[in-house]
Amino acid sequence: MKFELRHLEAFVAVAEELHFTRAAARLHVAQPALSQQILRLESALGVDLLVRERRRTALSDAGRLFLVEARRTLEQARSAESVAQRARRGELGRLRVGYHPTASSQPFLAALSAFERIVPDVELSLRELPMGVLGQPLLDDVVDIAFVSTLGGVDCGQPQLRMRTLSTERFLVAVPAGHAISTQDDIALRDLDGETLVMLGRDVCAFWHDDLVSMCGRGAYTPRSIRYVGELGTQLTLVAAGLGVALVQESSRVVRTEGLNYIPIRDADRPVISAAMWRATDMSPVLTRFLALLPAAAPEQHGGQPNEAMDCPNQRRSSADSAE
Repeated sequence: MKFELRHLEAFVAVAEELHFTRAAARLHVAQPALSQQILRLESALGVDLLVRERRRTALSDAGRLFLVEARRTLEQARSAESVAQRARRGELGRLRVGYHPTASSQPFLAALSAFERIVPDVELSLRELPMGVLGQPLLDDVVDIAFVSTLGGVDCGQPQLRMRTLSTERFLVAVPAGHAISTQDDIALRDLDGETLVMLGRDVCAFWHDDLVSMCGRGAYTPRSIRYVGELGTQLTLVAAGLGVALVQESSRVVRTEGLNYIPIRDADRPVISAAMWRATDMSPVLTRFLALLPAAAPEQHGGQPNEAMDCPNQRRSSADSAE
């Protein structure tokens, strides 16, 4: 015969009260039922836990030792129950977050900060994703949610994924502080004609590179030369050093680089979309709690078919190259 937690609770109550009537009242059960639970426990253990005398009840030697373990077991059971309930509420566990370095930092960082403040016992794991990779880390179960950026009009979804648009940004031009156009309120792309362009290489992400080149062509901006880099920080550093201009999204202003001015572009026709993506089948309480903190800038959508242009190489260039 096996015993249950309720049998341990019954024994602990009797052992602490040393009186069946008081123990039964404490547990809100009838005294005969309580006596039967103690007898079943003793039968399962094959040992007498109590010394029953006519006018008193006492613990046997075995009962005194068993009481220590019974209390410990009940405490552990309560702890396990608490863990299960906290996990159900999304207060415990792990959340693996992937992000593009070009994704708008405002909704991304605000959600992370709020989540860590509200549920500090959830482990947050952050991983930077290559720009050209959108949904694949989710499908490969590498991350639980991804903050990605893409250009307007590009299909970045897949049927197995859900996506929520968080922000839409226009392009600015970053120029050195002493540049001839650095004090203008806004410009057209043709005003940059002949300027050296500093931009992310095609091996970083093909669709980003190709769409920007096409946008420049539509705006009559033909760069004198193009300097390719592997990341946004290097891009802005070269511009600040007077080695060209760069087309960047509005949220790039948060990168404080001395010697830079940002100017809106009137005819930039490709907005930068920042979005959150996650697996449609993921019903994790931790993920559900995190999604509740994201702004609902646009309705959640089912993904479309994968776009081959987005399957860009993952490798990045480690140094700036120049293509004349």
